[in-house]
Amino acid sequence: MPRVSLAMPVFNGENYIESAIASILAQDFADFELIITDNASTDRTEAICRKAAERDPRVRYHRNAKNLGAAPNYNRGFELATGAYLKWCAHDDLISANYLSECVRILDENPDAALAFGRTQCIDGQGAPIPLVGHQLPSLAGLTPAQRFGKVIRFSGTCFEIFGLFRMEALRRTTLHRLYYGSDRALLAETALLGQYALAEKATFYNREHGTRSINIDDKRARRQWQFADARKGAASEHWSLLNHLFEIARRRAAEAPVAASMAEVVSFALTPIQMGRYTLEAIGAVSPGAQQWLRRRALGPSKPA
Repeated sequence: MPRVSLAMPVFNGENYIESAIASILAQDFADFELIITDNASTDRTEAICRKAAERDPRVRYHRNAKNLGAAPNYNRGFELATGAYLKWCAHDDLISANYLSECVRILDENPDAALAFGRTQCIDGQGAPIPLVGHQLPSLAGLTPAQRFGKVIRFSGTCFEIFGLFRMEALRRTTLHRLYYGSDRALLAETALLGQYALAEKATFYNREHGTRSINIDDKRARRQWQFADARKGAASEHWSLLNHLFEIARRRAAEAPVAASMAEVVSFALTPIQMGRYTLEAIGAVSPGAQQWLRRRALGPSKPA
């Protein structure tokens, strides 16, 4: 069995997936499998992936019978993985040639670490460096599990770290990606309760910024269907879903951190003005989506996610 499993979920990724695959196959650490789970793409994605699998036996291509949505497809890669470590890979991102070797070394040397990740460099559609779109987590060194939990909740909004290298035994103890948009934030937070986070200083994650990224989907109902293709129509409550999920994690992880301490971190996060505004907007949207959109435009402007 390979030591590392790389899971690449994709839907209609012909523009960038060939470069993403090449970036993985160029790693200086060779003991890995690349599992591509295709959400029934209708463009050239299938042909590109099958050609890659023919050229390199480490590449395994799986095509879903229909588009399941992002969350089930991410989890499908986890289900098919056989390695001791797992890294999810977006079809439009790149990694430095030493990314796997550096992260594997760190996890091997630090058995209490649940996740190792490199520094993030954002790139544009052509691969040129651009300023960071979002922010990287601050150091979690020296913190208690509950404090790590709180830091990740507050500072992982863009979730670059979800594309780091996870210890599989830690991921198996989580509920993975849930069916609401933004559940990767809760997954990172739960993983922080289960183990340390370690920054691989010499490794680089190249996060590609372009108009069709999920983070740039402006309509919350469209974001929900991107996350789970069979989601019912109607108001999306991604922030309430995240809050409920975090409370659930705090209760369920009593062995890793005192429930009261973890709950306090969630409450502190929920009571910030921006979160209170988001909860209010979602509550209004459940009654009147039109009023929600009007208020959202007045408060945030037309192009900022709520």
